[in-house]
Amino acid sequence: MSYLKNVLSICGLFLLFFVASSSSVFAFSFSPPPDEKTGAPGEGTCADCHVGNALNVSGGSLIVTIPETYEPNEVYTIIVDLSRAGQSKWGFEMTALDANKVRAGSFAADGAANTQLTETNSKQYIQHTTAGTATGTNDAHSWEFEWTAPDADIGPITFYVAGNAANGDGSFTGDYIYTEQAESTPPVPTVAGVSLEIVGDTTHATMNAVAGVNYTLKVTNTGNMMDTITLEASAEVGIEGSVLGALSDRSVELEAGAGAEVTLKVAGDLFTAPGDYDITVTATSETDKTMAAEVTTTTTIEASPPPPPPTPWDVNGDGTVNIQDLVLTASELGQSGEALTGDINGDGAVNILDLVLVSSHFGEDTKAVQ
Repeated sequence: MSYLKNVLSICGLFLLFFVASSSSVFAFSFSPPPDEKTGAPGEGTCADCHVGNALNVSGGSLIVTIPETYEPNEVYTIIVDLSRAGQSKWGFEMTALDANKVRAGSFAADGAANTQLTETNSKQYIQHTTAGTATGTNDAHSWEFEWTAPDADIGPITFYVAGNAANGDGSFTGDYIYTEQAESTPPVPTVAGVSLEIVGDTTHATMNAVAGVNYTLKVTNTGNMMDTITLEASAEVGIEGSVLGALSDRSVELEAGAGAEVTLKVAGDLFTAPGDYDITVTATSETDKTMAAEVTTTTTIEASPPPPPPTPWDVNGDGTVNIQDLVLTASELGQSGEALTGDINGDGAVNILDLVLVSSHFGEDTKAVQ
């Protein structure tokens, strides 16, 4: 009887040892060991238990798909891809932390029960289940689940994950551990901006108000996103004519940082009086209409020069006062009336006074006078 008791006791010890050993060996099929094995700051990895191969050894990979940027309260799909040729059982653990290493957002287990949630030290973890190990799946496996962003912008969020590409033999050897981390940032605030400058001279002058003058303007999108910039030119309207600014483009669509040149034509009309005319062009962002820029041009409309002095003594208008002009004048001698070419002094009659005027300018080059 004593011998039997000893045998039973020894068998009991072996049984306990087997149960304990089996628990250690097979428990990780249900989930990873106690949390904090993602490789996050202050945490270990699955390599703490699975030995025999270096961490992140070449030949395998762990890829995490997360949102590059997040919007508060939005739900995103997270994908964990783990691969290594020859392996046939798979596991992972992930957490998401802010810059202060505090839990960021919330994971949700997938509906197929391939993932489960746990919490440790106020941090949330998502990890594989027994079904999620996909035993017998060769070379690669992936998990897909949802993550809800925090209800406010908390700055950059880092996702930490560790994965085990196991051989499925129930031991802690022959497995390969990989770690990865990826960052999701809050969206960059939309910033609108516009600049406007005159390329070249800001002032021009012309004696032909109708033809006007041209200015080249450069408009630039100084914001951080594509924007449509609208342009508007002022006008000076008066009772003695008007001067208007006309633009070759009333709006331009520009990528962030891009610029475009626009032509401004400043012109008046037949009644425009000589003077200085200021025309202002305003460029406004369609994204944010409070963002605008303007430039002002000054155009001088100059008075036309006085007509050249009349030279009626060049009767035939050939540019020289000569004998031909005396002959033409003499041919009308004694006549009176209007439109007489020989009426040099304009008194309505052709007489000796007209011949004297022609003679006094004899040999003169009337082209030089004009």
